[in-house]
Order: sequence, then structure tokens, then C-alpha cells
Amino acid sequence: MQEKRKIEKFFKEKNGLCKYSELIDLGLSQRDVKLLKDNHVLESVGRGIYNHKDYLPDMLKVYQMENQKLIYSHETAAYLHGLTDRFPREYTVTTPSGYHLRRDKELKIYYIKKECFQLGVMELTDSLGNNIRAYDKEKTLCDIIRSKERIELQVYSEVIQNYFNGKVNMYRLSKYAKKLKISDSLMNIITLMMKP
Repeated sequence: MQEKRKIEKFFKEKNGLCKYSELIDLGLSQRDVKLLKDNHVLESVGRGIYNHKDYLPDMLKVYQMENQKLIYSHETAAYLHGLTDRFPREYTVTTPSGYHLRRDKELKIYYIKKECFQLGVMELTDSLGNNIRAYDKEKTLCDIIRSKERIELQVYSEVIQNYFNGKVNMYRLSKYAKKLKISDSLMNIITLMMKP
């Protein structure tokens, strides 16, 4: 009974998700984990990642648990920041060039030079209460502009409109645009958006 309470407390703190290694660190044996799976208390949701039956599996968190070098970007980051109300059909992520992600067929992947990978990274809380890494609003806007050909026109327009209707951080935008070599494209959009 005490073991059950200990597991429930652990999963409450973890918001339902944990790695196999964390269960072993908790004092469970391989056999205990198998029993929890067989009794449908735990469900395998990723490689070495388990979800407790009382919690919705949060795939945003699962993908990041599986891939250390995965940051939510473009349409997914725009949705997380409220720059679009269109829930992405597939999660859009960015990873450094040359890095291979697990489950890459389930993700829309953008590659970026290693020196730009950490630019604008922040942690935010998703709708299921988990902390995930995504790019901030300014980096998201720059990514959307940079990848215009791969973004749906309606989402592209909505993100730009919503960003400039909110709090604009020109310093950060300019800094990112310069680093990503899209200063001219950004200036054209700023000129258009700032017209009376």
C-alpha cells in the first residue's frame, strides 16, 4: 500500500511521465515495471518512457524526453505562444544540422547551424502542464519568415499579424534577423506593418 502511494506521488510530481531509469532509481525492479505495464497502470509511450494511466500522454514532452536536441519551432512554437490558433497537424521542431532525431517521420524537422541552435530558446509550460523547450516569439517570427515557402500562407500571415499586434521587441528581432541573415526580409515586413 505504501509502495502504491509512493508511485502515485512520484507520478504526480512528474505529471504522469517518466523514464525507465527514474523508475529503477525510485526502487522498482524490472519485474515491478513489467507488472505495472501488464496491469495497465503504465503505458510505454516512447523508448524507455512511460505514462501513468491517470494522466494524458503529452507527446510534446515525450519527443523532447527522447531527443535532447529538439526545440519546438515554427508553427508549433507559434501555436504555443498564441500567435496562431491553428493546432499544427504535425509538430514542427528544429535540431542542429547533422543530428538525427528519433521518430523523425512523425515530426516536421528544420535543421539549423549549431551556432544558431540555442538562439532564443526558452522554457514554457504546455497545455498539459509540462515544461518544454521552444523558441521565443521573436525567434519564432524569424523562423516563419525564413521558411516562408514551407509555411501555409494563412498561418504565415496570422503569425506576422498577431506578433505585430502584441508587444514587439525590436532589439531582439533585429539581433536574431542579423544572425539568421534575414534582415532585409524582416525590414520589408516591419515597414509594411508599421504603415499607418
